[in-house]
Amino acid sequence: MPEDKGKIAVGVGLVGLVGLGAYLLTRKAKAKPPPPPPGLANLYGVVTDADTGKKIKDVTVTLNGYSAITNTDGYYQFTNLEPDSYIAQFSKEGYLTEVF
Repeated sequence: MPEDKGKIAVGVGLVGLVGLGAYLLTRKAKAKPPPPPPGLANLYGVVTDADTGKKIKDVTVTLNGYSAITNTDGYYQFTNLEPDSYIAQFSKEGYLTEVF
């Protein structure tokens, strides 16, 4: 019998010009990274369980080859990104992988 997998809800905050498109289930992070240099952007957010709303630690977040792991508060960040189109993937064992 297949094991039920949880769903990951993703919160993203964008600063600057990143071709990601839109805020994805935006939630406020506890601490924002410092502003990026001119022409660059930061991407940060919180990953939560879609069913319970609880923050999820140790989620692997990948962004066009860059990688980050969420901390105990579900927070992740990427800093000083070049303007571009990005594919973001959120994965953790026991959860369905989400791709945006």
